[in-house]
Amino acid sequence: MPMSRKDMKKIVYVIGSMGRGGAEAQLLMLMEGLQKSEFRPHLFVLEKRGDLLENVHALGIPVWDGGYDSCSSHPKKVAQLSLALIRLWNLLRREKPCIVHGVLPLANFFAAVAGRLAGTSCIITSRRALNTHQDRVPGWRWADMLSARLSHKVIVNSKAVKEDTLYREGGDPGKIAVIYNGISLVKFRQSNDVRENVREELGLSSDDEVLIIVANLIPYKGHRELLKAVAAVRPDFPRIRLIVVGEDRGIGGSLQREAEKLGIDDVIHWLGMRRDVSRLLAAADLYVSASHEEGFSNSLLEAMAAGKPVVATRVGGNPEMLEDGVLGVLVEPGNVGELTSAIHHLLTNSRKRAVLGKRASTRVALKYASSRMVEAYLQGYRECCS
Repeated sequence: MPMSRKDMKKIVYVIGSMGRGGAEAQLLMLMEGLQKSEFRPHLFVLEKRGDLLENVHALGIPVWDGGYDSCSSHPKKVAQLSLALIRLWNLLRREKPCIVHGVLPLANFFAAVAGRLAGTSCIITSRRALNTHQDRVPGWRWADMLSARLSHKVIVNSKAVKEDTLYREGGDPGKIAVIYNGISLVKFRQSNDVRENVREELGLSSDDEVLIIVANLIPYKGHRELLKAVAAVRPDFPRIRLIVVGEDRGIGGSLQREAEKLGIDDVIHWLGMRRDVSRLLAAADLYVSASHEEGFSNSLLEAMAAGKPVVATRVGGNPEMLEDGVLGVLVEPGNVGELTSAIHHLLTNSRKRAVLGKRASTRVALKYASSRMVEAYLQGYRECCS
């Protein structure tokens, strides 16, 4: 017999907004996965915006607005955030959830402070990436440390993030639990017809050797090194093509000028932000991640789920995901020579590409299916509420 809503244990998730980011997508997947459990998710957003809010509403999940507006002046932002903290505190006192769970740094701080003030029995915060934001804004280290100290459990999405957190902040290793990101596998199992259709849409032939990178245009994502590597291998692979998927965060123009300077602007497809990444992956022969830093890359996980051979930098959780090169080729970040050699090697060896792609998709299905991620969270929630 289904459990009535009044008998279900409440979880209040706290996040900045519900835009199309990796953390937001993972949270949506988690809340959807909890629908048939004994837990009932609620959502508190500091700023009520983002494309994924429609999906949250479709699941029937209650949503509360903190009233923050990221476009406001600095004094107004401070006042809005103060009011949002009070609103969250009042919500927790009124709803009396079993768990309050913060996602991303600012939301972690809010969840931890409001949760303690409201007497919430279980406070969980999350680390979704390496803590490099502490280097950019030194005050964040103290906020993160306070959030962790006030939490009963800290969930990280890779061993690399756990190690980075302990190195920077110390604390109790036993409080930190590793739960890897999950992925919905069905949409990444595309047919050969999809591959050919997408290639036709993009003006690519069946003989083209297609690379793809899915990463917002941000300096640390390593697009410049990838452009140089493509230019270096092009003489041996004149039919090489590069698909670049990601929102321009300010460097798009300079990257396009760099491509023109390198003489490869005619082989690059700048697609911007797309919602059909699974289809685009189907059209590619090789996925490349040239990032200088990562926590646990959703884009890399998606490429592996799609059965793509991968070249990735040895940063963050990438070696964990690729098992130190067993499931893909790892190179040092910023090293154009290594990146070039790895791309050249895999473009030359179609058999190895097939083997790596098969290994990767098999491992993702076994280890990173969304159901496994949800079950890991459920186990943690049950321990926390017992």
